[in-house]
Amino acid sequence: MIVCAIVPVRSLADGKRRLAGAMDDAARAALNEAFLVHTLGLAGALSGPTLLVSPDEAVAAHPSAADAVLVADPGLGLNAAVDAGRNAARRRNAGRIVVLPSDLPTARPDDVLALAGTPSPVAVAPDRHRRGTNGLALDAGLDFAFRFGAGSFAAHMAEAARLEVAAEAVDNPRLALDIDTPEDWRDWRGRG
Repeated sequence: MIVCAIVPVRSLADGKRRLAGAMDDAARAALNEAFLVHTLGLAGALSGPTLLVSPDEAVAAHPSAADAVLVADPGLGLNAAVDAGRNAARRRNAGRIVVLPSDLPTARPDDVLALAGTPSPVAVAPDRHRRGTNGLALDAGLDFAFRFGAGSFAAHMAEAARLEVAAEAVDNPRLALDIDTPEDWRDWRGRG
């Protein structure tokens, strides 16, 4: 079965705006670049192509994106970007998709493989607060409405219930740490 990763990336220079109080613009851009390289490495563990959805030409031109398939971002927000990635995966006959945010610094390829291999039609890896979604694997053919944003973990589980398909919460501490706030940044740095 073909399993495609969908990696939405807003911008290298402009991403992670909530970290502006913890670092200057150059440091934030360097962090976004490091996250991109790491996430594309994670995505490479899957059997299918990595679908990189971004409006940023610097993301598309980055050397680490050379093996990724670039998907046009419709410019309508994260959920629309992920949906564009799913449509591209379907055109490539993917049986399953894995949505990976670009800010999972402690995740490993085996974490992504485990998420992808979850037997439930939908698998949701929550953030450490069990509010957000830090990874989402689902059968590519599902008419699943993406609900990234505030409260997305519960919203994604509810979407699976609406479709009447089984959903599994995948609690993995390496997937649970994302870097959204200065507190997250300090916590990650404190871990060494």
